[in-house]
Amino acid sequence: MLSSTHQAGTSSAGRSFAARHAECVFMSGPTQKVIAPQVAAMRRLAAENGRDARDILMFALMTAIVGRSEAEAREKYEVYRRHISVEGALALLSGWTGVDFSAYDPDEPIRRIEDDAGRAAMDNITRADPDRVWTVRTIAEHVGIGGVGPIIIGSPQQVADELEQWLEATDVDGFNLAYAVMPETFIDVVELLVPELQRRGRYKVDYRPGTLREKLFGAGRA
Repeated sequence: MLSSTHQAGTSSAGRSFAARHAECVFMSGPTQKVIAPQVAAMRRLAAENGRDARDILMFALMTAIVGRSEAEAREKYEVYRRHISVEGALALLSGWTGVDFSAYDPDEPIRRIEDDAGRAAMDNITRADPDRVWTVRTIAEHVGIGGVGPIIIGSPQQVADELEQWLEATDVDGFNLAYAVMPETFIDVVELLVPELQRRGRYKVDYRPGTLREKLFGAGRA
């Protein structure tokens, strides 16, 4: 029987808990500038708690829009953008943060959120571009495709290149893929992106024996 601990979120309390107990941490942020410090801080906290910093695997939220060519991928993205529901995105954001965004004017700048969860969620977005004036509407449009994470758009080769660059720049162990359209986004990933990653030795080509924990961490971690 598999027993494991996964931690979602990067609040102060969440990081402290994960440093002591988690095996996998799922984090989100729109840019490498946001994600890399989160990864470094988590590895440092793990070491301070007497653990090997590599005992925690970290996965960043990511949306990959893949086409057979860059032009095809861009065309898909523009179609998805035209179908973003600001109201629906704000409903999701309110659920994630605990902040009732229906009380705000869509074009009101976001300056300060008093709720702890909301403040952390807004920081993850606004820190990526601190010179930009973020409004309720622009934040809704930002999270309207795939959530708080970044969006990678391109051919299989372009998307694979960018994923590899993220691994190098942020020290994450992998990605938690979100979707723009279900199941199309995942079909494109499976049929177009995965073969490219397999060619690069970045994705498995068959199933290994053992538990999920053994596959993630190696033998001896059943």
